[in-house]
Order: sequence, then C-alpha cells, then structure tokens
Amino acid sequence: MINIFGLKIKRSISSALKRNTRNRIFHNLENMERILIFFTYGDWPEISQIVHDLENKKKTVFLWTMEPKKLDTKDIIFPANVRIITQKEMSIIHGLPPAIAEEFRRLSYDTLIDLTTHDDKSLLYLLAGTTAEFCIGIREQEYKMYDFTLLKEDDMNLLETYEQIKFYLNNVR
Repeated sequence: MINIFGLKIKRSISSALKRNTRNRIFHNLENMERILIFFTYGDWPEISQIVHDLENKKKTVFLWTMEPKKLDTKDIIFPANVRIITQKEMSIIHGLPPAIAEEFRRLSYDTLIDLTTHDDKSLLYLLAGTTAEFCIGIREQEYKMYDFTLLKEDDMNLLETYEQIKFYLNNVR
C-alpha cells in the first residue's frame, strides 16, 4: 500500500528546500546569538541541561518539539520558551497547518540545531524552510539539510553529542 501522506510530505520537503534561499554563514559557538533547537519531546531532561549551558553563555534559546501521538512521558513541565506542536494542531491529511509554518517563519534566529533523536517529518518540513544562517544536525537525513553534521553515535547521549559539537565549534575560527 502506498503511503499517500508520506509522499505528500516528501514532496513538500523537496519543494521547501528548492525555494529556500537562506544566506549560509558558518558560526562558531562564540558568534551564535539566537539559537533555535528542535528536539524530541521525551529528551527534555537532557535538552534542558543543554539549554542551561547555552543560556549561561548569554545565548537566546528557542525550542520547538512535536507532541508524541502517545504521551508516555508524563509529568514533563516545559518552560515558556518551548513551542510544543500538539496532536490537535496537526492534520492527518494536511500535516502542519499554515499558521504553524507562518509562526515558524516569523522567528528570528541565526543558528538552528536539530537535536531530534526520532524521525519527525513535520519538523523536517519546517527545517527545510529555515532562515537560519547556520544549521547543525546530529543525524543523517534523506535531504541535505545541515551545514554541519556531527553524527550522534548510538552509545552516546545527547549531552555527550552536544559536548562534541561544542568542541568542534570552539576550535573553528
């Protein structure tokens, strides 16, 4: 059986990438000012530590995640700077509503870091339309999304992966 929704998402991502004319500029950690992080909902305990580190470095951090279909991660309390795209906002047929895509386009940030550990085509679609000067990812994608990719190894947690990203970014001038 052909997954029509999956084909529609793939076409939307390809189309968004072709239309994207963002200005690409490498940023080391010191030069980053406003950072948008995509993350997987259940990874919040590790993500919160990464955010704390970035905020200690005087970075402004925005966070976006997708609510899972089954909430197996209860009692997670997110701060106000986390945008959770809920299942109620999504459409099985149409995917992301235009209002969410527009909200995303209005954000102002110089760097996008994709720390998602699970596939999420909706966040991938938003990533395809990013205006970030610099995009970092931790997983291989079917599409060329990132300016810098540090592959997260299976035996590494997100904090270890983040520390490796920091190491590379701090040593590039």
